[in-house]
Amino acid sequence: MLWIAASASAGRELESRTVRYTGVMVRDMTVRETPDREGRALTTVRAKEKIFIYDYTPEWLYVDSKGGNGYVLRAQVRDIVAIDPHNTIPYGVVPHLQIATVASDTALYAETDVRSDPWCGVTAGSVISFWYIENGWAVVPYHRVIGYVPVSHLTELTPVSPTAEYAQNGDLIAAFTSFYETNQTELNIGRIVNIGVACDLIDGVLQPGARFSFNEVAGPYRGATGYLPSPVLVGGGTVTGYGGGTCQVSTTLYNALLQVHHGITIVHRRPHGPSGARYVPHGMDAAVGTTDINLIFENAFPFPLRIVAHAQDGALFIGLYKAG
Repeated sequence: MLWIAASASAGRELESRTVRYTGVMVRDMTVRETPDREGRALTTVRAKEKIFIYDYTPEWLYVDSKGGNGYVLRAQVRDIVAIDPHNTIPYGVVPHLQIATVASDTALYAETDVRSDPWCGVTAGSVISFWYIENGWAVVPYHRVIGYVPVSHLTELTPVSPTAEYAQNGDLIAAFTSFYETNQTELNIGRIVNIGVACDLIDGVLQPGARFSFNEVAGPYRGATGYLPSPVLVGGGTVTGYGGGTCQVSTTLYNALLQVHHGITIVHRRPHGPSGARYVPHGMDAAVGTTDINLIFENAFPFPLRIVAHAQDGALFIGLYKAG
């Protein structure tokens, strides 16, 4: 299983040494010794050069190029495909192995130290998913970095079933959490409201063989549906429109779906553009809004799939459950 060797130390190497994907460079770029823009330069890869990918972090790829092994930015690599698609999880996926409810107000810290700078606050009652627990800390992806939450502030820890086939009715089979801003400007208040509206609308059960269209379920993106004006990502920039924030809900759902790829068929998905949306690792976003910009998938499992969506104070959680 592909795995990120997450660590408070940015210089720690990824552990995988099996080439799993190939990609093509977008432009000339420096290969660095560590996943850091200031890391020591090892060599240069050229535009259109084919590279071999061992592993990834939320922002970097660990690659084998003609000049040696090192790190390049994910945003500068395109046409990434698995060498063995039947036995390799989709590119970009790192399974979230547990979920928990936050028992008391805490923070998502940049390091495994409560004295370190927090990425954001996490309030009591929020539901979060995470990769794993290490030395009393839950390791959580945050935007395009990694954060840490003290396990002492978590309760109701629930494991994700190792496989959908192993799961019993009611078991959690996939989960993903993204984080959003909670500042109280007029437009951001609209975005917060819109995230909640979309979560309420997609929360439900999808029968075996059924198709889910995000635009049909969560739309139309109008005031009559409950949406407010807020910033909308369009062509790499932002404009004000109804329903801003719904793309973060569709993106969070998409990342949960990818973790059960053998039981889910993605029919249609569009990213926001070359830079993607910053609230998830590069290349992992799913835009919605128009006929051509939508997230559509089918439940290929032989059982109903329950979608649970929960947003509170900056934490947007989506879980997929095996329904009876």
